[in-house]
Amino acid sequence: MKIETTFEKALIPINRITGVKESVLAGLDGIPISKIDKDTSILSATTAAALGAVKEMVRSISYGNLEKLIIETDSGKIIVEEFGEKHLIIILAETNANIGMIRVMLRKAVRECINN
Repeated sequence: MKIETTFEKALIPINRITGVKESVLAGLDGIPISKIDKDTSILSATTAAALGAVKEMVRSISYGNLEKLIIETDSGKIIVEEFGEKHLIIILAETNANIGMIRVMLRKAVRECINN
């Protein structure tokens, strides 16, 4: 089964969480995989660049390995997680979204994708 199909199925429970607005699968090169349009292309490219910068910062201060990037703004939250060696998950959520539930379901989705 293609990774996009597996991932889209695994993301269904995340997308059902109250406050989750969007989820995107992208390559670490910043190219969207699961949903391709102008907005997701910009989101994927800028997120991949930001993730690379934060990973470099964490590495340069010898502060372990980056597990997840959570960005909070006055408009909402962006949760970014790398999985495998080539993929990136981006979740856009409203400010009142349950981050704990998103993290639990995201961990489950990544496991499902890696195991299939």
